[in-house]
Order: sequence, then C-alpha cells, then structure tokens
Amino acid sequence: MAGALQHYNAGHFAQAEQASHAVLALAPQHPAAHQLLAMLALNRQALAQARQHILLSLAPRPQHVPSLLIAGRIALANADPEGAVACFEAAAHHQPDLSQAHFHLGTSLSALGRHAQAATALRQAVALAPQAMEAVLNLGSALRELGDLAAARTAFTQACRLRADLAEPWFNLGLTLQDLQETAAAVEAFARALQLRPDYADAALNLGVALQEVHRMDEALQAFRTALRLQPQWFGRIAHALTAGTSGRLWLHMRDLEAALRA
Repeated sequence: MAGALQHYNAGHFAQAEQASHAVLALAPQHPAAHQLLAMLALNRQALAQARQHILLSLAPRPQHVPSLLIAGRIALANADPEGAVACFEAAAHHQPDLSQAHFHLGTSLSALGRHAQAATALRQAVALAPQAMEAVLNLGSALRELGDLAAARTAFTQACRLRADLAEPWFNLGLTLQDLQETAAAVEAFARALQLRPDYADAALNLGVALQEVHRMDEALQAFRTALRLQPQWFGRIAHALTAGTSGRLWLHMRDLEAALRA
C-alpha cells in the first residue's frame, strides 16, 4: 500500500488506483486499499463505486475514523445528509478530539435544518481548532438561523479576523449587522466584501440597501448599478428595494428608473 499512497499524495491518481487494485489482487479484503479506492472514486464522482469500496473498508474496522469521514462525504455527494450525519456522528464519537469530525457533523446538521444541534457540533469544532475559519463561519450561520444575532456577530467578526482577505465572512457579518439594525457598520462590511470580490452581486445589492437606509443615495444608486450590471435580471428586485426603503428617491415611470440604474 505504501506505493499506492505515494502515488496518491503526488497526484498520480491513475497509478494510485492501479497499485491499489494490485494490492486487492493479493488481499481482496484489504481495508486500506478499499479506502483509497473509495477516495479516488469519490474524487471522480463515481459514487456507486465509492460507496462499495468504503463499505468494504469499514467492514473489518467499523470504528475507523478516516473511513467514516470518507463515508460521510460520499453520503453527502449522494444527497443523503441523514446518512452523512450518522457517519460523522460515529467519527466524532470514536475520535472526540478531531475538529474535522465535529465540523462535518455540524455542516451536515445545518443542511437538514437542525441548527441547534449544528451549533453544538460547530462550537466543539471551534473549541478544538480556534483558527479554523470555515468552522467559525459555519457556526455564525447556525447561530444566525437560531436568531442568536449577538453570538452570530461575534462568530462572523472572528471569521473576518481569521481570513480578512475573503469576501464571504464580511458578507455574512453585514447581513447580521443589518438584522441588528447596525446599518452603518453593515455598510462597511458589505463594501469590504464587494472590494474583495467585485463580482459579488449579493454584496452589491445589500450594500445598496444599507446605503439607502443611512441616506447615502448617490452611493446606493452606484451599488445598485453594480448589482444590475452583474445580474441584469435583478431589475425587479432592485426597483423593489428602492421603492420599499424608508428613504430614497421616487421615479414616476419605470423606464426612468431603469435609465438611472443603467446609466
């Protein structure tokens, strides 16, 4: 198996698969060979093969955590979040100090709408790996779904500190600040997200809404223009945002509004 693993780690996947099958020719139940073949099949989205190999890998060692994690990923790829939860729960049970197991459990629970349980798992993931930005970010999302906006803001702020170069944490922080009616701070967060990712249409749209709420209409129109340029089909959404806001400008004719936005 050492040769197969060396090929895999070097990115030589065809050779890794060939070497794994050579191992199985000598030892058909070899769990590590089936584990590696499951991973290779998952990488190329051959999900039926991946599932077959991971079951054979787990058969002699049902508590093997790396195989359980792969099994969970295969279940997710098969649109089976319940099956994924079962795999990740088992992995977290057998290796409770592994942040990755709690992280995958939390994201799978979130996909099922079980946000309270997701938050518990993600808190554990963050406790074990405080610098893991994705765990912190997903914890913030679970907390926001639960309505715990203050805790969500804390999580998203930490995610921004960990990866200030990524747009997604700033965008999620902006949404939470909007929910908390801290609109001026939301403007800064959305602006940062759009600066980091100029094609982020949702950030441009929400920036426009937030700027409108703080009576910065010229800047709001510019943000809405950016959103419309990125997503031309959003004219109706943008028009609604402009007319539904507590402050803004009025246009007597939709064609005049469209001309202003496309200017």
